[in-house]
Amino acid sequence: MKIYTKTGDNGSTSLVGGDRAEKYDLRVWAYGSIDEANSSIGVARAYIEERELEKKLLRIQRTLFEVGAELASLGTDYYKVRVADEEIRFLEETIDKLDGLKPYQNGFIIPGGTKESAHLDVARTDVRRAERYISELKNSYNISENLMRYVNRLSDAIYVIARYFDYKDIIKKAEEKVKSLKENSQIDKNFRAQIINKMMISRETAEYITKRCIEKSYEIGTPMVICITDFNGNIISLQRMDDSLLISLEVAVKKAYTAAALKTATHELHEASLPQGDLYGINNMKKIVTFGGGVPLKIEEKIVGAIGISGGTLQQDMEVAKYGVEIFEEVLLNGIRN
Repeated sequence: MKIYTKTGDNGSTSLVGGDRAEKYDLRVWAYGSIDEANSSIGVARAYIEERELEKKLLRIQRTLFEVGAELASLGTDYYKVRVADEEIRFLEETIDKLDGLKPYQNGFIIPGGTKESAHLDVARTDVRRAERYISELKNSYNISENLMRYVNRLSDAIYVIARYFDYKDIIKKAEEKVKSLKENSQIDKNFRAQIINKMMISRETAEYITKRCIEKSYEIGTPMVICITDFNGNIISLQRMDDSLLISLEVAVKKAYTAAALKTATHELHEASLPQGDLYGINNMKKIVTFGGGVPLKIEEKIVGAIGISGGTLQQDMEVAKYGVEIFEEVLLNGIRN
């Protein structure tokens, strides 16, 4: 069979089942944009070396063939719903998992951070364009709820995958620069401050500190809750050991938040919170605690996060929190030990 059929020479094209439509038909614009998105995802996938994410994108590409076929059958006797519920759940699970890995963000992202994210951002805009066409198609055709939900979730999924590669690249560069700073103490102090200001705690580091603190808690013989946040007090890792007190979950989070927000170990705030202290009344604030177990995590006096421990006595909580800080400093010097 020849590639060219000549049937489209008059400006029309074939829909699913053989019906003909003009090439400017809104259905053609919609499934054509889906085809563009599929191709853009393919370009991004060619740059991605992580097998798990590469497989996720391949699954998305295969589903987009079904999306395109559904759009190309609108208004024909061959129309059927082609996007299954499980594909929407797959996107939502992907979004939830990867969105939890990126740091807090309150502004727009300029595309082009990495080759992977740059191509994914192009694909995301292709999907958004297709979604606009599909939304307009609803005025003339009955479009399945699943198709609308899938395309809407898809742009979000592509966004969080792109941000994962940006975040991964930022962490890698920051860690390389901090390592270089430690090796060359003569580097200009202003430049040093700029680098450290961009440093963040990776989820891998947070989970490693959490693991080591759990081991310390077993050593002490008291089940605890371990919370690690970024410098804004946003949770990176939160782990509750079996049989730890339920209230410890909330307290550990508050300790970490307090240490990050006030840039001070929580046990050092007690005196200041008393009637004669400078911070009298602060312990009445909803998210603030003024007893031991919360400690900031620093890189050369720059606070990059905090750790909160709850579940034991104050002394036990403070002991495990201090141990967590030591593990963080060990990671900065020697990396994560397997």
